[in-house]
Amino acid sequence: MRSAIAIRAIGAVIACGALACQSSDVSRQVGARCDRSSECAERCLFPGADYPGGFCTIGCTGRTDCPSGTTCADREGGVCLFECASDASCAFLGTGWGCKSVDLRGGGIKVMVCAGG
Repeated sequence: MRSAIAIRAIGAVIACGALACQSSDVSRQVGARCDRSSECAERCLFPGADYPGGFCTIGCTGRTDCPSGTTCADREGGVCLFECASDASCAFLGTGWGCKSVDLRGGGIKVMVCAGG
């Protein structure tokens, strides 16, 4: 019984990685909708074209500062945004979100993240 549960848990982790993030990954730390920073663990990227509905996030200087499934985008002084492979990967965030190429903070390369526009 325990091995069956462990196998399912491992399978779920692998599937989540292959499908990108899901709505269950949204938290006050990264991904929740917001209108003000007090609604988030650290800060709110205010609602607008770049962040439809607002977006809770944390500041970062590199990839290792961000939770799993997110990366450090060179926007707003360095913020963690969800990684993606296609617009469909960002659908869990709602209308207006898509998969965009942005600069990796401190990395000199482009990364694909969920963003508005």
